[in-house]
Amino acid sequence: MWINTKSIIFKTALIYVVVTVLNVTIFNIMVWENQTGLIMENAVLSSMHKSSRLKYQVDNIIQNSGELTATNLRKIMNEVAPLGIRDITIFNESGKIYVSIENNKQVKRKEASIEELKMINTAITKQSFEDKLFCHKIHKKDRKIDLYIPFTYLSDQNGIAAITLEMKDINRQFGYLIRQCIVIAVLIIIIHILFALAIFKMLIIPLRTLISATQTISRGKLDIRVPIVGQDEIGQLASSFNEMSVAFQRMRDEAKGANPLTGLPGNITIARYIDECLVAGSVICVLYCDLDNFKSYNDKYGFTKGDEAIVYTRDCLNAVAQRKDMQNIFVGHEGGDDFVVVTPYEFWEPYAKAFITTFDRGIYQFYNSVDARNGFIESVNRQGQRQRFPLISVSIAVVTNKTRPFRRHAEMIQVAAEVKKYVKSLDGSCYAIDRRTGSVGPGSDA
Repeated sequence: MWINTKSIIFKTALIYVVVTVLNVTIFNIMVWENQTGLIMENAVLSSMHKSSRLKYQVDNIIQNSGELTATNLRKIMNEVAPLGIRDITIFNESGKIYVSIENNKQVKRKEASIEELKMINTAITKQSFEDKLFCHKIHKKDRKIDLYIPFTYLSDQNGIAAITLEMKDINRQFGYLIRQCIVIAVLIIIIHILFALAIFKMLIIPLRTLISATQTISRGKLDIRVPIVGQDEIGQLASSFNEMSVAFQRMRDEAKGANPLTGLPGNITIARYIDECLVAGSVICVLYCDLDNFKSYNDKYGFTKGDEAIVYTRDCLNAVAQRKDMQNIFVGHEGGDDFVVVTPYEFWEPYAKAFITTFDRGIYQFYNSVDARNGFIESVNRQGQRQRFPLISVSIAVVTNKTRPFRRHAEMIQVAAEVKKYVKSLDGSCYAIDRRTGSVGPGSDA
């Protein structure tokens, strides 16, 4: 199975696993340290009972004679067995051994080891200055505890009874502690898994859905929607994504009819917009804008400069449409040097005048200094003869449904063609509107 190690899902999962392991480790260490201390304290407290009983018995045995005689030592050994003590050694304060029992058997030893001397001195010091009953040393590995119990003989001599006790209950307690740590680890893991599932449901699944939808859109399928609803950031992102998808789909539909040079809506969009206005009963004017002397300009300056002039015309049309005193202006490009503008009736003439003024003011930039100064160019006409042609100008044929009923855009185009012939017969940039009334039909003058 292939895993994308660079994905945010993998990185998040890896971090989450590390955090889970750290949490389990930290919690178990804390519990282990705390409970181990308590277990050892309980072992010491349990041993204290036996040590106090032993000290009481030793003090009773030697209180009469005050000496550590063989008889007293035997009496002490006799008291050890009922207490369950199998290892005991009697020292004096200098470390001399009077008797030593290991596993209920007497062994021959004369002097204490260095470690035992340290414990003897510690026990005597704790009794003298801290009034402690004993000092102890725990052997965790062997599960044993050494107790050094000081006592007094011959009035001013210190003796030490060193006993070793097995911490029989400690294994059971450590077993319980291990089980407790396992339960804690399992609970932490379960909680982390539940939390991970919640994150997966709230974040990862929606993100993967959005990624899949984005990839689908990148392949050109724009009608995709993500079924994520919510008031949180993910829900808002999904809502914005769906709105974006709708906008992309609308833009694509409009772009299907857009002119590749100017980016303006093309024939399909223009026709649909005019038909929609007619169906809605809006009173509109359709301005058919045509560049005059454009072919002669192309012939002399080339198609690249011609395209620049076309783009300039688009910019002039858009600039006027965006003025504050204009509203609801639609600008389209049929192709070549033919543009279509749809305006509400009250804006058509201010728009036409402003466009002509803007266009004529800047068209000189597309000519060299000689042609611009002369006001004409010399080029070859359609018959192959050299001829003077005026600078590019614009003719605007205007058709409105205010005075004549139109059912569809095709009827307006028919009338506009008639008006265009008249306008193009005039010199310079100019406009004219069809003022005829009645239904559309042949034989009428503009």
